Amino acid sequence: MTYRIVLDRALCSGFGSCAETAPGVFRVSEDGVADLVVAETDEPSAVEAAGSCPMGAISVFDATTGAQVA
Repeated sequence: MTYRIVLDRALCSGFGSCAETAPGVFRVSEDGVADLVVAETDEPSAVEAAGSCPMGAISVFDATTGAQVA
């Protein structure tokens, strides 16, 4: 499955759990909040990263159907 990632940087507090869980998808930028490395991926770790975000700043969607996965 291909996932589309949406990151609300305004909600991000820079905990970095997303970058630790899915480093190919997320990174912590110089300003201390998360950034997307890619907007679409087939990495299941993107779903795990969304679940690990304490601020709920990450949403993950099925890129084909648009259904929210996380």
